[in-house]
Amino acid sequence: MPELTLEEENRDKGGGKSTAIIIAIVILAGIIGAVWLKSSKYAPVMVGSTAPDFTLQDMSGKGYTLSSLKGKVVFVNFWATWCKSCKDEMPSMQTLYAYLKDRNMPFEMLAISMDRVTTQKEIDPFVRSLGITFPILLDPWGKTDGKYKLTGVPESYIIDQEGRVVEKIIGPRDWTTINAVEKIFGLLNIQPQPQAERS
Repeated sequence: MPELTLEEENRDKGGGKSTAIIIAIVILAGIIGAVWLKSSKYAPVMVGSTAPDFTLQDMSGKGYTLSSLKGKVVFVNFWATWCKSCKDEMPSMQTLYAYLKDRNMPFEMLAISMDRVTTQKEIDPFVRSLGITFPILLDPWGKTDGKYKLTGVPESYIIDQEGRVVEKIIGPRDWTTINAVEKIFGLLNIQPQPQAERS
């Protein structure tokens, strides 16, 4: 077998070092990326994590700050006027809201509209047509959907009295069924009742 000259041997060693450096950079980049994703405010909100805080106004200009609602169970719902599933879900949300408010439960429901500036005018007639009485919050510039890393609408979060997410719901749900409200009723120490008894 022919022997390598000194120049060829050094070049071969240099190539090995370059490969090792590239591999090390790739591994380091992967570690940094994983750490960033875990700590980033744009990482998906997971059950057990603290719900990202926000301050938004309702249609009358009243401000709501999530962190100021500690001590209450909070239902946060993301929706839009152009979303048919949202329209189908909201009447059952209203039923749940009215049921708990009538019993003076430490509970709040905040429905955050994902309508942007171009469709803001649709919100008021939409809400009126459904007879909604829970707070409708406006976010025309998308401040909160970035924090919560939404996959779409509707998307809901049940937040406990300490501000932790205890349930994340992607898609619509019938909030008049016992299974749907199990987490909420458990946090409020309410014994679930059949739908007929709650209506």
